[in-house]
This record gives sequence, C-alpha cells and structure tokens, in this order.
Amino acid sequence: MNKFHSRLLFAIVFLIILVFICMGFMLGQFISSLITNSAMHGTSVEKTVQQVWIALTVCLGIALVIILSLIIRITTTYTKPIDAATKAVKELAKGEYRARTYEDDISAAGLLGQSINIVARNIEEMTKSYEMQHDRLHTLIENMGSGLLFIDSKGYISIFNRSINELFKIEQDELMGQLYYKAFTQKEIVKLIEEIFMTERKLRRPIHLMIGNEQKDLEVYATPILGANVEWRGVVLVFHDISDLKRLEQIRKDFVANVSHELRTPITSIKGFAETLIDGALNDREALQEFLSIILNESDRLQVLIQDLLDLSKIENKGFSLNLSCVNVKELLENSIQMLRAKAVERDIRLELIVDDETTEIEGDIDRLKQVFINVINNSLTYSPHEAKVSVKAITQEEFVQIEIIDTGIGIEENELPRIFERFYRVDRARSRNSGGTGLGLAIVKHIIEAHDGVVQVSSKVGEGTTFTFRLKKKISSI
Repeated sequence: MNKFHSRLLFAIVFLIILVFICMGFMLGQFISSLITNSAMHGTSVEKTVQQVWIALTVCLGIALVIILSLIIRITTTYTKPIDAATKAVKELAKGEYRARTYEDDISAAGLLGQSINIVARNIEEMTKSYEMQHDRLHTLIENMGSGLLFIDSKGYISIFNRSINELFKIEQDELMGQLYYKAFTQKEIVKLIEEIFMTERKLRRPIHLMIGNEQKDLEVYATPILGANVEWRGVVLVFHDISDLKRLEQIRKDFVANVSHELRTPITSIKGFAETLIDGALNDREALQEFLSIILNESDRLQVLIQDLLDLSKIENKGFSLNLSCVNVKELLENSIQMLRAKAVERDIRLELIVDDETTEIEGDIDRLKQVFINVINNSLTYSPHEAKVSVKAITQEEFVQIEIIDTGIGIEENELPRIFERFYRVDRARSRNSGGTGLGLAIVKHIIEAHDGVVQVSSKVGEGTTFTFRLKKKISSI
C-alpha cells in the first residue's frame, strides 16, 4: 500500500471517529434531556429506556449514512481517479501510448488525469512520427543500390543493408554484432577501416576485390562519425559497385584500339603501295596491275569496315527504328541464299533450303533481316571446307518462326561461344582477316535480331560444325 492510500485510510478513520464523537455527544445531550423530562413528568423508566434505544438506533443509522456518504465521496473524488491514473501511467511505461485515464476540470485528481492524458497524446504523436521516420529511413537504407555499413566506436558492426549481403555474399547473422576484421576476409576492406579509425578523416578510394570466383571493382566512401562534443561514434562506409562501369570502360578502350588497328592495316597497305608506285613502279606494267589490285581490295575492305561501323552505330542509337512490313519467310531466305549462290559453287559447297510452310509470314524489316541471314550464311560458307554442306531450315511454331543455319565447318571452341557476338572479336583472327571479315558482322546480327524482339543462339563442336538458331516472332509486341 502506497503513502497516498495510507493517508487516505487514516483520514477516513479519523472522520469516522469524529462522526461517532459528535453523534455520542449529541446522543448524550439527548438522553440527558430525555431523563430530565421523564423525571419532571413522571414517565416510567421502561418507556424512557425504550426512547433511548430508539434515539440510539436513529443516531447510529444517521452516523452510518454519513460515513458511507463520506467514503463514497472520497472514493469517487480521489481513490478511483488516482487508481485509474496509476494504471494509465503503468501502461504508458510499458509502451502502450494509447492508454487514457479519467479527467475533469473540478477535482485535483481529475486535473492530474487531464495532464496525464495530454502527456500520453503527445508521446503517442511523437512515437508515430518517430516510427514513420524510422520506417522511411529503413526503407531508404535497405533499397539503396549501394552497400551501407556502420561500425561503432568499438569496432562492432551495428547497421548494414541488404546490398552489403548481396555484394560480399555474407549472411546477416555473420555481420550483425561482429567485429569488422572478423566479418570481412578481404584485407583491403580491413585496412581501409583501420585507416579511418587511425586518421579520423574522410576518404574516397577505388578497390579491386575477389569475392568468391567473381572480380569486383568498388568505389568506397568512408567517413568518421563524431558526436556533439567531438565524441567518437564510429565509421560509416558506402560501397558503390562500379564493375559494370569498369567493364564498359574497357569495352570502349578495346573498341577504340580495335578500330584503330583495323583502319591502320588497309590504310598502311594503300599508302605503302601508292608510295611504291610513285617511287618508280609505274613503269612496270605487272607491278602496276598487282599494286592497283591490292589498293582496290584494301579500299573495298576499308569501305566495308566503315559501313559496318556506321551500321552498328545506327543500330545501337536510341533513335533506331525498323521499317516493318509483312515478310514471307521462304522468299526472304531464298533471296539471301541467291546472293551467295556463286560463292557456294566456287567453293563446291552444297547450299540447301528447307521450309516446312511456304506461306509463313513474319513482321519485320526485310532489308535488315536479309542483312542478318546473308552475314551468317556467308560465315558458314567461309569457314566450311570444300564439298561441305550448309543447310538453312525454317520451322513454323505457334507464335514464332525458328530459323536454323547449319554448317559442317571447322566449328568453334566452347569457351569462345559467349564472345562471338562482341565487336571485333574473331575466333580465328588470321583467317578472318584473309577472308575480308571486319569482326563486326555478328555484333550487327545480334542487335538487329534483338530489335525485332527475337533471340539468336549458337551451338558448335570443333571439327563437326556450327548451328545458328534464330527465333523471330510472327507479330512484334514492342520495338
């Protein structure tokens, strides 16, 4: 029992005693006057006693009513509101900020309840605001593309997001509450964190890591966290995965280097033979004819390379669009084969076309599709030996047409297959150059097929041949 209840009980007992004293005094006065009247008027003792008992009973009844009224009044005014206020405060202490208590504008207990309710409402609003801000911050941290890591002043990891788990392939329980030098096995990360702890300065640094079997290029922003009184709170690190940017940068460098190399070769040949002619070879008819033929061939090669570069640049441009029309698959393939029939005869290669439905049509750009199949069929003829066979098959499916170009040529190594659609990539560089290839054909093929919402795949075995498979939708859903 608390002090308030003890004091309240003491007050009630005191009031009860006071009421009984008053009632006893009044009863004594009444009995004294009654006895005096009885003596003066000669009333009998039994009647007087009876009257005394009646008076005593009435007085006790009145006293009881007064006491009960006082108790009810005190309980209603003080005890219940204070008990309700105590219960509400306990609920607030437990975190139940919707708890409310009795209040009024009259009694002190009611005013106390009113104050408690105001505090409860303020706490509830502040809690809702805090939870909203916390949820927003948590959502932002979890869904940001970069990895976020917070290490406290003692070196323990206390905050990190999903990107950290995905980037370093570490489970959540392997990070939370762990020391940073135990959680991360990469020495570069550990050294970087130690440097921040020692220097207490911001830093921005690119690092190259081997995570599992994958190489990662990261750019790390790290900064110390200091409190209001320059109190050391810890370190926050942000990891940006720039692996794709590095790869694209390398592709750009390779592209520039390859273009320079491919252009240099024919230009060097043209310049060299032209200088030879100027220096006196003009008088030699045989040398003149040979050199001019070489200059012409190199000029044609240079023209093809420049045209392929322009085509590739145009196709990769965001503004590139197809001239769509209904294209008969059989006619498309027949026209493509007809352009290369002479080369097939020259190399003694059997070139055949198999179409299961001669009426099948697709939606596409006939000129671009012809460019695709001429390029691939020409490659098949180029890399197939004499007396080989190249087959072009068209199989009609429900929603698309599958076109296969199958040769019995030299084939491609399995590890080379993922790269054959890269610009300037050649499986056999020496033979490709001798055949007049630019290394851009298959890159153009892939972009044209993807622009048609289609798919191109390749399978090959060394010494057995190569199969290019195209899947083109009959109706293009989106360009």
